[in-house]
Amino acid sequence: MNPSRIIYQETSPYSAFTAFLEEDERTTYLYLQCENNPEWGIKSLWIRNHTVAPLERDPDDFQKGLAPILLKHEITQPEGLPSFKPEDIHFIWTEEGDGLFLFLGDEMEAFLPSWSGVKGFHGYARGAREDAITASPLGDPNNGILYDRMIASRKYWEGRSSKDSWKNIQKNRLEYLESKFGKHEKYWSADGGKFPELGIAKFRPSHLPNISVFVTIGMSAQNQPSVELYHKDYEKFARIELLLAFQIPESSDRSEEWVQHLIGEMIKFPWNTGKWFGHGHTLGMNRKDPDQLYLDFNSTILRNLSHSELSNNSLPDLSDQQTENGQPANYLAIIPLTEEEKMICQTEGSSKIFKALDERGFGWIHNPEREFLFV
Repeated sequence: MNPSRIIYQETSPYSAFTAFLEEDERTTYLYLQCENNPEWGIKSLWIRNHTVAPLERDPDDFQKGLAPILLKHEITQPEGLPSFKPEDIHFIWTEEGDGLFLFLGDEMEAFLPSWSGVKGFHGYARGAREDAITASPLGDPNNGILYDRMIASRKYWEGRSSKDSWKNIQKNRLEYLESKFGKHEKYWSADGGKFPELGIAKFRPSHLPNISVFVTIGMSAQNQPSVELYHKDYEKFARIELLLAFQIPESSDRSEEWVQHLIGEMIKFPWNTGKWFGHGHTLGMNRKDPDQLYLDFNSTILRNLSHSELSNNSLPDLSDQQTENGQPANYLAIIPLTEEEKMICQTEGSSKIFKALDERGFGWIHNPEREFLFV
């Protein structure tokens, strides 16, 4: 038996996922793996058989390390199909970067979505006649929900490749934030020269004395991956910006670089790992606040200020930011917590944390000199 070989390979536009087509003399499969998150695993999707389809699978194939061959009744062309020509292959990645469409010339051949690997599902292949062990039917490749999803993905990438795309995104976000917090004081590029373009802006709002507000610029220009695995109406939650507001101690003359570094470490996390940020999520905090006085803040919790229950005049309305696809941008406040507070959040729910913050007047603003929330 001939060994398997990779006939085509491509990295996602976010440089975090690699997709490749691998064939042996029996089958061709499409694989997708995350380079930065081993927990994400590897997704697989049957594309076609190259030999006459059997009536039953050989139980020894798995022990031999062979990819499953689909059976005669499971596929549309049981006589088998030839190998692909690499020059005919191209991918269209989903906006989120954790799924892709496989094309042969102008024909859609398969779709490996973000929900591949969930409950035994692998993806959609044109050659599948019925739901099988490693593929489900693609349906009409020129009509329907999957076709519409492909068209939306293609239009997204065409839009992002236009000359003024990032300039317009940046201008839109800064103008919106300046209408809420006043003129920005500083701006830093935070993308390392790689797609997607991202920045961080600093504000010193006149109506918030001794408060610094740092906000990401550009995270909301693309959907986060994996959100649709958790929300049916995922587009309402898929686009975010991060915000960190903190009280400056009167005696402090320390650098604020820890904020830039903290946000900088988080800003590409969704697209690098296939994970998403949302309301109530907790994360580690690798950068220490040099002004922390009584507590050791080593974790953070995210609070959605765009759908906030806060009745606080110091919080501007952040619910009306429209992104390029017509969906809202969700501004998530990063709020430092102690290890003990994080444990309470994980055992009793994030609402208990937010209620305690509100009762003490902190709400969405980090005070490095505050005391433990639960005394």
